[in-house]
Amino acid sequence: MTAQGEVDVCIVVEGCYPFITGGVSSWLDWLIRAQPDLTFAIVAITADHHPREIKYELPPNVSDFRVLPLAPEARRPRMGRPLLDGQIYGDALQRFWDAADVDAFETLCQIATTPIGRTLPALPWQEVQPDHADFISSQPAWEALNICARALAPEASYSDTFWAWRTLVGGLMSILSAPLPRAKIYHAISTGYAGLYAVRAAREMNARSAITEHGIYTNERRIDLLMADWLEDRIHKGFAVHDRRRDVRDLWTQMFDSFAQVAYAQADRITTLYGANQTFQRALGARDEQMSIIPNGIMLEKFEGLCPVQNKARPTVGLIGRLVPIKDIENCIRAAAVIRQSVPDVEVLIIGPTDEDPNYFEACKRRVAELQLENTVRFTGRMNIFDILPSLDVMLLTSISEAQPLVLLEAGAARIPCVATDVGSCREILEGTADEAPALGRGGFVVPPMDPDALGAAVIRLLSNDTLRRSCGEVLRKRVETSFTSEISSGAYGALYRELSP
Repeated sequence: MTAQGEVDVCIVVEGCYPFITGGVSSWLDWLIRAQPDLTFAIVAITADHHPREIKYELPPNVSDFRVLPLAPEARRPRMGRPLLDGQIYGDALQRFWDAADVDAFETLCQIATTPIGRTLPALPWQEVQPDHADFISSQPAWEALNICARALAPEASYSDTFWAWRTLVGGLMSILSAPLPRAKIYHAISTGYAGLYAVRAAREMNARSAITEHGIYTNERRIDLLMADWLEDRIHKGFAVHDRRRDVRDLWTQMFDSFAQVAYAQADRITTLYGANQTFQRALGARDEQMSIIPNGIMLEKFEGLCPVQNKARPTVGLIGRLVPIKDIENCIRAAAVIRQSVPDVEVLIIGPTDEDPNYFEACKRRVAELQLENTVRFTGRMNIFDILPSLDVMLLTSISEAQPLVLLEAGAARIPCVATDVGSCREILEGTADEAPALGRGGFVVPPMDPDALGAAVIRLLSNDTLRRSCGEVLRKRVETSFTSEISSGAYGALYRELSP
């Protein structure tokens, strides 16, 4: 679906909407529907060209939807050598990668979109825009690769550098060469590839750009890379602090940092969900005059009819989230073993899709069996949140990285106290900010990440004290009412779009 005319806002999103449910995807679907007077385009960035099932019905004010794969389908290379200058290409990549050089980014944008000829002896040729193979599989690309390898990571394994270069540069050049929908505002829902696409589009279309971050993209990619078993550290630095040698893992991290720095440098506005995130944004170059905080919000009226289930057979604890490592579901399972020691009949429900990372799901099921929790822990799969909330006594969140989790706000709307790891804005939601006026008190407990004993102890405290549990639920409901409604949030985004409109 491609619009012919200009839309008000082009949303650029990586790796979620409309192909994955929950989290940022649910928020984004809400955001578009909350601005019915505006028209939207959506550019959904995916890892590859393989078809994906669309899990959401696109809102009626979306007039342009397109998928942008970072690794497009491989095609037979065109005849002849592309007339790219490998030295200029490699130097620009190296300066962008190593120093987040904005001028180098501009050079790469020009290389990606400028028609070129090809060496075709005895045949006429016509200048056309380079294709993906020209950027990663040609003689000039080989020259550029060697420039980057020598300058960025001369001590690293060359084969590892080759594959990192091919993946990262291939994705970058896909972003810089992709067609652009016409829009007044380009709004990226992260830095990374989405952020670069948005600032590139705004520059080429003489438009404005905004970046909204829920979690900090660079931090989340750093966690992913630290946990990645497909990366092997081959340079052993020991405890040396000032060892400047780079391994391939460092190359990945540095590239994502550069993505953020360049996107921040060129964006008109940068928003996030809570104040602590701004510390990370400033560290990568975001300026105070660009920055603002727009919290998430939920529609309270949807929760008004919920009534807690009475006379339940078992106390029930729930975790709502995707079964993926960053949600640390194994921590929840270990905590369930702790809870069961004091509350033998407790039921712990793990509610969410299990198909995103089948290997991790299998590991979680093995952990349940090892701890003999088959009668305590139950994987329900995806469920309607309004069907499950009335049966919960306590909500859990065990993530090792979060932004401002909607599930805590939804629990608060249903007057369910929460126990959450100390990530993102969980402490602000459950305990309030330092300047909260009036101070409402505690809506639950915050514990360190990856600490099942602390998590279990907090849950036990709530389950064993009805007065405390009800009090925390009421406090959390009041905090949601005063600070986290959809009306407050949609009004703030509407004001952002009006500010950026020509």
